[in-house]
Amino acid sequence: MHNIFTFLTRNRWMMVMSLSFVICHLSISSAGAQSLYGQNMRMGEMFYESGCLRQAEKYVQAAIDNAGPNDKHQWLSARLQMINILKFWRPVEAYNINEEIAEDCKAYPELHQKSLALNAAISFWLNNKDDFKDYNDEYLRFSNQTEGLPTVYDKPLQAMGEALSGYYNQALNTINQHIPTSVLRHELRLHIFQMKGDDKAVIKEMQLRTATVDSLSAVMYNTNLSEASTTNSMTVAQKQAEERSYRMMMLSLLMGLIILGMFAIWVYLHRRNQKKLEDKNEQLSTALKMASETDQMKSEFVKRVSHEIRTPLNAITGFNEILNNPDIPLPQEERQELIDRISENVKAITGIVDELLQVANTESTQDYARYDTVLCNQFLSNLIYSHREEVKADIELRYTTKVINRFSIQTNQETLEKIVEHLIGNAIKFTQHGFIELNCDQEEDTVKISLTDTGCGIPADKQDEVFEEFVKADAFRQGIGLGLTVSRRLAQKMGGNLELDKTYTDGARFVLTLPIQ
Repeated sequence: MHNIFTFLTRNRWMMVMSLSFVICHLSISSAGAQSLYGQNMRMGEMFYESGCLRQAEKYVQAAIDNAGPNDKHQWLSARLQMINILKFWRPVEAYNINEEIAEDCKAYPELHQKSLALNAAISFWLNNKDDFKDYNDEYLRFSNQTEGLPTVYDKPLQAMGEALSGYYNQALNTINQHIPTSVLRHELRLHIFQMKGDDKAVIKEMQLRTATVDSLSAVMYNTNLSEASTTNSMTVAQKQAEERSYRMMMLSLLMGLIILGMFAIWVYLHRRNQKKLEDKNEQLSTALKMASETDQMKSEFVKRVSHEIRTPLNAITGFNEILNNPDIPLPQEERQELIDRISENVKAITGIVDELLQVANTESTQDYARYDTVLCNQFLSNLIYSHREEVKADIELRYTTKVINRFSIQTNQETLEKIVEHLIGNAIKFTQHGFIELNCDQEEDTVKISLTDTGCGIPADKQDEVFEEFVKADAFRQGIGLGLTVSRRLAQKMGGNLELDKTYTDGARFVLTLPIQ
């Protein structure tokens, strides 16, 4: 792959050669089209001058078809010549074509001038005096404002304007003096005689027009022979040019495909290497971010554990100093109270240590074997009612069930007890009045154990993260925020899950789901 890349970078001449072939091919094709365009335009003009309008239309249409694809001027010139032919016998069609190209003609002053003149002439052949005046005024205004334009259209338009104004003799005089014998001269005179209603003059002019066309036809006969010869030569030359062009095109195409293929390989390799580099950068960035987060979590963990342990330790130290100070006389009742307080704080420290040990245990990959058969109603009711002494008098402990008394599950009893005990302990901690209810229900092949309380509940902004490590619903309550994390992990180790019921709003409700077997 490296050799291919080196080949591409060091052999630029191949790309230049391929481009040269393409340019040469385009030049040959363009030259052939240019030759055919010029020949067809000349033939069209000759037939137009001789009065053979259908033949003129055929050749001008061929010129339109052979106009260079990038030469707008050629194409517009041929279209205007077509309009010039059609204006005598299909003026409406000529007008529509002129409207289509009028905007493009404005880019070329001489073509724009011709377009305006043709619109005025078409209006004359349609006997539309008002339109003729508008177009003729625009033609004169543009011609006077633009230098270097031809005046070939001036006298014919002048004669047309005089005829439309009713000055027929003046119009005929203008034609006779300024327009030489041609198809245009006869067509103008014929139209004016028709406008006058002079039938004799119309017949005579038609005879003159026929004579003129016949005399030109003899010339065109020889021209047609030359045209046939010329066309044949043009056809042979065109075929030869097309064959050369085809061979050159195929060679150019082959070279282009080779270079394109090499370029595609280079792009593929470049993108693959770029992707590898981006992936490595992303992995490095992720690793650095994780390391930073880990350091931050460690610092947060040390601070939180230090704070949670320091508080009961300070209490233990203070109470111990009082108990062991002989200078402070204490009644037996107060002494016992201090001993109980010391015992509570020792229990608090032990609970923190237990939570940390449980987190460490849940990080292991071992599963918690489910070898114990547990009668749910008996087991759960005993757990909830064992906390009667810990709750206030106005808090009701309840156990409700939707399963029969002999209903049992296959699980790890010790682990299940830890989870439920933690949920009950949390409920007692955060419930000041109302009730704490433990419920058991069966759903298909699972058992659902829910713990509901009427305490302060979980704030909405904490509900999605309450199972994350070190997250506490109440920052001022004792604990390091690992209980729910440990409980969910234990539930998952036994094939179940622990979730918060967000639809319950009168306190908090946690739902433990476990498989029956």
